[in-house]
Amino acid sequence: MKEIEWYKNGEGFSVKSGLFSPTSMVAHIERLKGAKVIAKKFWVLTDDFEAYFEYRGYLFIVETPFVEVEVGVVDKTAPKEIIEEVLQHASNYKWVNPFLFFRAMVRYFLLPFNPR
Repeated sequence: MKEIEWYKNGEGFSVKSGLFSPTSMVAHIERLKGAKVIAKKFWVLTDDFEAYFEYRGYLFIVETPFVEVEVGVVDKTAPKEIIEEVLQHASNYKWVNPFLFFRAMVRYFLLPFNPR
């Protein structure tokens, strides 16, 4: 079971669970019609992970700065309604089957490190 801690400013949250993958969260977020992963950073043998995605022209991030998986908005000009739509979708995480997880890993590996 995941425990979600919302940021005080309402522009993101942390998922507190040792058995939670940032890649599966990003694959889940891509289920939101119009969301597109555009860049990722991760290093082999480390816990560092960053994935940038766009939704309706605004930039968001999924990252693992510590043990938790965090989801937040990068573009501070994004309207509250869009931020809430993305974060509500992400917070309602649904299991990603192994085939989609593997396909996402391969696709993310080929993405650039930084968003444009």
